[in-house]
Amino acid sequence: MRQSKVILLHGKDKDSSFIWYPWLKQELANKGIQCDIPDLPQADNPKINEWLSVIDSLKPDADTTLVGHSRGGMAILRWVESRQQHVRRVILVAANSATITDDNTSDFYSGLYDFATIRDCCDEFVVMHSKDDEWVPYAAGLENTEGLNARLISFENRAHFGKQADGTMMTTFPELLNEISGSSVER
Repeated sequence: MRQSKVILLHGKDKDSSFIWYPWLKQELANKGIQCDIPDLPQADNPKINEWLSVIDSLKPDADTTLVGHSRGGMAILRWVESRQQHVRRVILVAANSATITDDNTSDFYSGLYDFATIRDCCDEFVVMHSKDDEWVPYAAGLENTEGLNARLISFENRAHFGKQADGTMMTTFPELLNEISGSSVER
């Protein structure tokens, strides 16, 4: 079954025009797949309930793939956990776990994820994480992988899937496109 749409949530301090997001939206459109990338409120100091309300407004359903980059991935897990709305797939890109905090004052860290509830609301989970991520430790990706019984796609040198070690910005992400669309790309 083909997903009816993709919803991509950006991370903290970002918006829909950041890095590879516009490229992914265009590539999916070229394949006939709708992709919504909302500009989430107060991205510099996000509040979980505001971000969950934005997800609500996009009306994800059983044919939706939710993609979350960084803090956007945390929002997706909190949304699935609290709304218990079934979705087709969740793909986490450099998303933090609930136990390895990067900001002790953030309401995104309101306790452990209820992985059992989250697993019951989704057909498939994929975690994409780079071992050299300077913002979200690789251990967080492993924790999410285990808790979600997800398939892990590891990278060696993608950092936080934004600015790369050589100073350039990551403007394409063919591996993610492949995960969403089912196209084959070299890994």
